[in-house]
Amino acid sequence: MEFIRNILRQQIFKFIIVGGFCASLEFITFNIFIDFFKINYLIANVISIVIAVIINYLLSRAFVFEKSRYSKRDEFLSFFLFSLLAIALNQVILWLLYTVIKLDIRLCKALAIAIVAFFNYVTKKYIVFKA
Repeated sequence: MEFIRNILRQQIFKFIIVGGFCASLEFITFNIFIDFFKINYLIANVISIVIAVIINYLLSRAFVFEKSRYSKRDEFLSFFLFSLLAIALNQVILWLLYTVIKLDIRLCKALAIAIVAFFNYVTKKYIVFKA
């Protein structure tokens, strides 16, 4: 039982849970935008990422990372800057996989989320929320 409590307290576990939730939200909203609203996939991608990033920031700040050594303003600006970089990276990966390599759009989105997740963890842990 103590082993399970230790796992639940670990930062990486919390990051995976929050990240998994936000990645699912991003994937679902992306599919809703392209399937139901017929929005261009690159525009739908940005909108779905922005929604997920806002939720991710709030959850990461509340549950995953300890208080940052930066002010809330600087922390948010840093988070926002790295989120913009993550959006650009996600866009490039999605475009490359879908337009150049010609994979299924849903697989492309899932792969883009997975690849960018590593970038997000590293930048948030070691830069944005560095204690």
